[in-house]
Amino acid sequence: MDFALTDENVEWRTKARAFADEAVRPVAAELDAQLDPQDAWSWELVEEMDARGLRQAPLPVEFKGASTDYVTNTIILEEIAAADLGTAVVLAQHWKFAQILNEVGTPSQRERFLGRNAANPRGLFAASFTEPNAGSDNLLPYRAPGGGMQTFGRRVDGGYVVNGMKHYISNANRADTILCFARTDAEGPLTDSVTSFIVPADAEGLRIGKVHDKSGERVANNAEIFYEDVFVPDEDVLGEPGTALRSVARLLRASNAYAASCALGIARECFDRSLDWCRNRVQGGKPIIEHQAVGSYLATMYTNVEVSRTLIWRAACQARTAETFAPYMAIMPKLVVSEYTFDSARRAMELWGGAGVMKENGIEKLLRDASIWLHSDGTNIIMRERLANLLRDAEPGAPMWDGVPTTRRMVGII
Repeated sequence: MDFALTDENVEWRTKARAFADEAVRPVAAELDAQLDPQDAWSWELVEEMDARGLRQAPLPVEFKGASTDYVTNTIILEEIAAADLGTAVVLAQHWKFAQILNEVGTPSQRERFLGRNAANPRGLFAASFTEPNAGSDNLLPYRAPGGGMQTFGRRVDGGYVVNGMKHYISNANRADTILCFARTDAEGPLTDSVTSFIVPADAEGLRIGKVHDKSGERVANNAEIFYEDVFVPDEDVLGEPGTALRSVARLLRASNAYAASCALGIARECFDRSLDWCRNRVQGGKPIIEHQAVGSYLATMYTNVEVSRTLIWRAACQARTAETFAPYMAIMPKLVVSEYTFDSARRAMELWGGAGVMKENGIEKLLRDASIWLHSDGTNIIMRERLANLLRDAEPGAPMWDGVPTTRRMVGII
């Protein structure tokens, strides 16, 4: 595997870094400090993403994109997350579900929904998956009766009527198009019972509830969605009914790498700020970087970044095709990188001492943002259980380092 950046990688990194430095950094702290989570949102940043070609980058040219590959996309997200996690998450969530629609959607669906989204400088996608009583149950998934999502799509003449509630949904109150995951078979196992529906945000019966007040990642809004007799015509069913979970597992191969890249940006920022601080902060008669314990902390933080990036790029490279993608790569990047990132944020707080807890220095923001990834996109406890399921399913005697085969259990869900 060649880890050298291509000219295209460098070009997009330069674009993303310029956006981060010129547009995001000047406003990130002020937006994060807003008491009302809705006030932390910035349409100006979304419009600037669009103007710089970032909003649609992974999509085809006909939808204002540039067909950037997965590795390039992780590089872009790392750069933006280093300036502000929430801004990167807004983009990553939009990309994931726009890419699903681009790959699975019918020509009509792509023309109608990707076309209208591309034409709107504020156009964003969201996907409603998590429910108050169905989070981890969806990710394993849990097999007992009553487990998993309860939002239901009832078959009617010409389509489905959807009822249910979702929460913690990224971009929910800002998206122009939402992918709704709902059961369409009340009796069958979850893995064969979920259908994905394309729902315009202004659909009759779709209602946005409260916007969640999060400790970190505040520039990204998460909100409740209520589906109250929302009619979805047959032509807006995404993929084959009942196959949505399998489609997500196959198509969101880079989802975990995207999440990990957002976490990596935080770890990198923790290191960069702390290195500069330790070079200039004098205690004990010399810059604190000269003290052995401080140097050891910085060495660990640097290693955290380099190891994380290597794993992310490996996962992104494998994600190019389903055939080259090892299923554990839909789990490990976020699991590993989130814990390395939180470790780096904790070490940064220690290195900065009393200055670290002062809001004007921004280190406590990095710790709050880092804590998000211990649960976001699946709690790390559940990530470990999913990986354990793969190991349990591996053929006895199979060479484990050539890829972990899977036979019975779902992997790769959001």
